[in-house]
Amino acid sequence: MLKTQVLAQDRGIALGLDVDARSVAVAALDVANGEIVFQGRLSHDEADWQRFLQHFPDCRLWACYEAGYTGFHLCRMLKATGVDCHVVAPSQVPKSPNSSQQKTDRRDALMLAQLYFHPPRTFVRVPTEQEEQDRQLLRTREQVVRDHTRTQNRIKALLAFHHREALKPHPWTVAEKDALRKASLPAAVRAALDVHLDTLERLEIQLRGLNRQLVALSREDRFHDRCALLREIPGVGPLTAMAFLLEVFRPEDFPTAEALACHVGLTCCEWSSGRARHQGHITHWGSPILRRMLVEAAWSWVRKDEQAKARFAQISQNGKRKKTAIVGMARRLAIAFWAMTVKGEPFAYRFAA
Repeated sequence: MLKTQVLAQDRGIALGLDVDARSVAVAALDVANGEIVFQGRLSHDEADWQRFLQHFPDCRLWACYEAGYTGFHLCRMLKATGVDCHVVAPSQVPKSPNSSQQKTDRRDALMLAQLYFHPPRTFVRVPTEQEEQDRQLLRTREQVVRDHTRTQNRIKALLAFHHREALKPHPWTVAEKDALRKASLPAAVRAALDVHLDTLERLEIQLRGLNRQLVALSREDRFHDRCALLREIPGVGPLTAMAFLLEVFRPEDFPTAEALACHVGLTCCEWSSGRARHQGHITHWGSPILRRMLVEAAWSWVRKDEQAKARFAQISQNGKRKKTAIVGMARRLAIAFWAMTVKGEPFAYRFAA
């Protein structure tokens, strides 16, 4: 129930929103004294929110909710009505000692409202609708790539289970797949294999179509110049360049190249104290799509660029495995991307040295 004292003008109200697919749990705090003035649920309907916000005439409204699968529509809607709305990464929300034993939507909404008093260092940047639509192409492509890999693994597992390892395609060429179609197999195994091969063929058609759309998008005015600049790096194609531009959008928002590498998740975890220094695996923060494509591009870069090849060999000789060394090269690639897009300069190896 809404308390009447919040209707006073020029009051600050902090709204914590716990969002799920059907409704939003709302907690409202008076920022002057931290008192709870409202707890309840609202639907996602815009009219429902407009009626709710009418209870706070001339109040300064601040709102916050966790980033999730429901996207940013709620944030855009609230900003359009004058609410100072923010989206926070779930990892930035503090956890109470009892959170593992008592977790409810009401408690979560209240904790989000309390972030007004102790905000995180950074909030999630809310993309524009156009940016979100462009990014959807890339993320749909990633889903198709994962399905394609799973289907290949299912075919390999099927052949191994029925003692037909010799038929495993390597590589997955048209000739190898035709050989699978013609292989002599028991009727039930043949039927199962044909289902997987048909699925694989359908996914490859979808993947080629998405690749064409991303390449066409890279030629549009808002991407063309920066995409062409990034493709000056040996081994970097339009898909990798577009992955960077669509997942980062505004590299200039990062003050340094190291900040961007940290955002992508290519910075090592570190546990250091005094003279002792220990670095572990990478943090895996940020977009896994961009991180994977940077690693793939790094392999191509190492094969096509002599300086990159020499640097990769140097890292490998220092006791690092090749898989670890290539992650280091992917980090250098991300740093070069930042330098080129922010400074507008052509590729120079010093960016990634």
